[in-house]
Amino acid sequence: MKARKIFIVLILTYTCFFKSAAQTDLPPKRYLVEGSAMTGWLFAGKASAAKIINAPVYNLSVGYIRNEMAMYELNINTLFSQTRFPNWNNTGDTTTTYSQTYIMLGIVRTFNTEMPKFSPYVSTMIGILSQRIHAPNVSPQTQIAAGLSGGIKYFIKENLGIKLQARIQAPLSGIGLGVGIGFGGPSVGVGSYSNNIQFDLSGGACFRF
Repeated sequence: MKARKIFIVLILTYTCFFKSAAQTDLPPKRYLVEGSAMTGWLFAGKASAAKIINAPVYNLSVGYIRNEMAMYELNINTLFSQTRFPNWNNTGDTTTTYSQTYIMLGIVRTFNTEMPKFSPYVSTMIGILSQRIHAPNVSPQTQIAAGLSGGIKYFIKENLGIKLQARIQAPLSGIGLGVGIGFGGPSVGVGSYSNNIQFDLSGGACFRF
């Protein structure tokens, strides 16, 4: 009877040990999709000759995680505010309702740190801006846009985290192609400019699955 109890104890000990070792040897889960929902504040912006009044900005994004360091992301951010047109006759400024939406595709580069829960990142984006000044005889405008963003993700759990971000984005007012020949041989360059650069800070939640 005593030998039987010892045998059962040994079997249970071996089973627990084997199960623990098997769990240790399991590879980390491979997440393929990352999404985020954030809200923030626009600090600077213009629409043609009008000043966009600072207001909340709302962000949604979803991305395909290629590997630990790279992700392809679709970002949509929108703003509902007002614009202020300066009046040159000293009769007061004109204020109108304004809305805009950026739809951007970006490449996100993540950096490894000594703290696994912290993930600094930067992103370059290209897409379109749709904006509208709600006034008589004023049509919506759609332009090619570009942007840069950077921030930090802190993961509370393996698949749930907090995201803080700073971003610069702008519609492109013109795109030019330059071709030249010099002592070093032929060269080709693409350039653009914008008179409507916008800056915002945002924060929210991010998740992986």
